[in-house]
Amino acid sequence: EKKKTKIMDDAWQNSEELAFLPEQVEPLLTNVLATVLKEEVYDESKVAGWIDAVCEKSMETLTNLNKPFKYIVSCVIMQKNGAGIHTAHSCFWDLSNDNCARVAYPLANKREFQDSRMYCIVTCFGLAF
Repeated sequence: EKKKTKIMDDAWQNSEELAFLPEQVEPLLTNVLATVLKEEVYDESKVAGWIDAVCEKSMETLTNLNKPFKYIVSCVIMQKNGAGIHTAHSCFWDLSNDNCARVAYPLANKREFQDSRMYCIVTCFGLAF
């Protein structure tokens, strides 16, 4: 009886370790966005550099987790001018391990970032290999 419980506990632990969990990744991505964009106001000439920095820092943060995943990170920055944006993703993957995380900037509850005159959306896909 004890052996079965131990084996099941190990299997559960392994499945948790091998799953891409958005609730673990989203705070990391939020920190990256806050670091890169916290003092910035939309400037078209700087957007490409910000996107590169967000993607590179996100990838570095994710790979430092040392989990068995391939990552895909995308970043969209647009000027806040009243226009809408709609995004969608479609994936065929392993529902038990693969997933995606998405964060937006500015954060709704962070008033100090509301004057940035831009929106940023970062999406990260984690695919187990």
